[in-house]
Amino acid sequence: MNQLIYVYKKYHHCRRGTLGSQISFQVAFSGFNVTVYDAFEKGIEHCKDLHNRYGKIYKNEMNASDQQIKETHERLTYTTNLAEAVKDADLINESIPEDPEIKTAFYKELAIVAPEKTIFTTNSSTTIPSMYARETGRPDMFLALHFANQIWKANIGEVMGHKETDPEIFDTVVQFARDIGMVPIVIKKEHSGYVINSLLVPF
Repeated sequence: MNQLIYVYKKYHHCRRGTLGSQISFQVAFSGFNVTVYDAFEKGIEHCKDLHNRYGKIYKNEMNASDQQIKETHERLTYTTNLAEAVKDADLINESIPEDPEIKTAFYKELAIVAPEKTIFTTNSSTTIPSMYARETGRPDMFLALHFANQIWKANIGEVMGHKETDPEIFDTVVQFARDIGMVPIVIKKEHSGYVINSLLVPF
């Protein structure tokens, strides 16, 4: 797996894109080529700005070298063309608003242009994969890979499939989480809120 694409749609609230930008930077920092997609140029520019900020944070808090940050930026590309973004993607992670209608519409669009080899994952924190599995056109290759804010510190990747997720695909995503410096939390039954948010919400 060497080509990742992160869907980063800001819409009206800046936090909508914050975690997507963090994930894409962490994945590139871990040695993978990453394409960031947003439907709007303003979203792309915002993501680039955040990536520049993360470079400074990684140097200050993660002791990253100037060379590591330079190479991280070299692995990142940006586009507003979805077909171009996904043309050679091995894995896609979607980080768009927690609105089922928006997510459903996006997966229908994505299913048309993504290669057959591409694994689809969602970073949704409140909805479950089975809600969108049919719309992906590849339910066996679709599951959740959920991250926490400030990913460089809260290095957890929650992996949750649904009843049609292929076990081999599930294991591939668990290994990918490890490869990008995360500690995988395997969730064997669909549960809205996953582990982290189920613990945080009562507080």
